[in-house]
Amino acid sequence: MYIDPQIKSFIDGLAELDMPHPVELGLEETRNGFSQLWQQVNPPSRELAKIEDIQVPGPAGDIRTKVYTPAGDGPFPVLAFFHGGGCCMMAPEDYDGTNTALAEDASCIVVVPAYRRAPENPFPAPLEDCFAVFTWLQANAADIGGDPNRIAIAGDSGGGYLAAAVAQEAKRESAAQPLTQILIYPMTDMGGLPPSRVEETMFLDDRTLQWVIGMHVGEHRLDPRASPILEPDVSGLAPALVIAAQIDPLRDEGRAYASKLQNAGVPVQYQIYDGVVHGFFSMGGFCDQGNVAVAQVVDALKSAFARN
Repeated sequence: MYIDPQIKSFIDGLAELDMPHPVELGLEETRNGFSQLWQQVNPPSRELAKIEDIQVPGPAGDIRTKVYTPAGDGPFPVLAFFHGGGCCMMAPEDYDGTNTALAEDASCIVVVPAYRRAPENPFPAPLEDCFAVFTWLQANAADIGGDPNRIAIAGDSGGGYLAAAVAQEAKRESAAQPLTQILIYPMTDMGGLPPSRVEETMFLDDRTLQWVIGMHVGEHRLDPRASPILEPDVSGLAPALVIAAQIDPLRDEGRAYASKLQNAGVPVQYQIYDGVVHGFFSMGGFCDQGNVAVAQVVDALKSAFARN
């Protein structure tokens, strides 16, 4: 199996640390460890016109939301980005380098909610918060210098699940669809066990996935709001870009969801990156393919924003 040399050096370095498995390490230490790691592997943060925290009204109180505004004259298109971490870990700040790159290169405001996380706030709390931020933007984007008619959504891993679920929730609630949904190695099948879950164990494995899925959705694995691939009717959803990593236990469910969308008539672009692991999109600090994927997302955003 081909492994990207930059990824191989990264994985070899982690192996030398001989850290306990996340399940054995426990949630708090795993949260701290992954946040520190993500901040280290992100590309350098860029200087923007403004980076600020705002409070967005949510179903259980205000949602702290980080707003990245590029230089230039607005109103800007807006990207709501839902961060990964299995809905149990990570924070907007852990993605600062990637967030600033998206904001500057796509000339858009990037909005990243610090949604409630499991297990303290299990399903459907993360989805409810992300949907609240998305619909708030549709009504109030002008308050932050954004264009309410040009809103896209994106997310990686658990955030990819949230982006897929927000698009479906918008259809259920008769809200406007985003211009595009960008799903980066998304979790779409909380109750299934596709082959890649068993075959791919480098950096992320199914033991870790089952741990966070258990904390997040518990007995609700087969609820379509928890497993977007189980939603019977996905017609009419926003055009999608689905990005996959070859060496990733989530690879198969991302491909299956892309096929489901395509079969329902949704325009889909599917891209798999060879030799890279789960999380590579945020590893632009050392991984060239991560930066290529960010550039692909930037191009997709520019095209979507230009169409409206």
